[in-house]
Amino acid sequence: MIMEGKDAIVKIERIYNNNVILAHDDKNEEIIAIGRGLAFGRHVGDTIEKDRIEKLFILRDKSIQSKLQAILNDIPSVYLEIVEELIQDIHATSNLKLNESIYLTLTDHISVSLEREKQGIICHNPLLPEIKQFYPQEYRLARLAVGIIRRYLQMTISDDEVGFITLHIVNASVNQQMMVTVKATRMVRDILAIIRQSFPDKVTANPMLYQRLVRHLQIFTRTILTVEKVEDNSNYFYKLGKAQYNDAYRCVKAINHYVEEKTGKTITDGEQGYLLLHIINLIYS
Repeated sequence: MIMEGKDAIVKIERIYNNNVILAHDDKNEEIIAIGRGLAFGRHVGDTIEKDRIEKLFILRDKSIQSKLQAILNDIPSVYLEIVEELIQDIHATSNLKLNESIYLTLTDHISVSLEREKQGIICHNPLLPEIKQFYPQEYRLARLAVGIIRRYLQMTISDDEVGFITLHIVNASVNQQMMVTVKATRMVRDILAIIRQSFPDKVTANPMLYQRLVRHLQIFTRTILTVEKVEDNSNYFYKLGKAQYNDAYRCVKAINHYVEEKTGKTITDGEQGYLLLHIINLIYS
């Protein structure tokens, strides 16, 4: 989604509510325009004065645009405004590249979750500790939503909800589905538990090497969940670990068994070798 300048001239194609319209600009691009009282007293076919438009969007992906238009029929436009401001803040304060599908998925999510929180119904996020640990940058960015939502709606969201918003940011930054992100996060948590069980009190001894292991596991789990078959013939580290580091080798075999149970896939010797390398560096450094 692109935010255009306020000098665009638009003609109303559809009115969602007093603040949000579907329109065409002077280049005949279909856009969504937002502004307080923008459509009040207006009709389809009317032209909107440029100085009344606060935000103007053009979606590159027309399928996303169509779905966003559909949900705007059923939810208050303020939720789209909250998401738009959050994404602008993310772009301004980080180097994350977000897939524009986040405008659809996060607007839909926030509309449901905030209506639920207005009723005092808090949805527990069982992965919140892992989200904070595995995605610290995305979690920090998600917390920007707290102030934005408070300003728009005079309400405070729970830390659990910040965690859910974090997952949407992760999804959009790596261009994957929410189901994959949730499964990958659980798998990283469980694999770290296997390593911790094999080497009590040693896993977090070196924070830098630990974070390298976590980053590797994040990439590894996303790959195992999304790639049908991974071709990897490199097995030097696998042979080295098997021959010289029996404890680490047994740990990786336990991880392989876990992955097979969860995904039906077997980790290649090459990938087991890289896991061995990370574990050896962490445990024996």
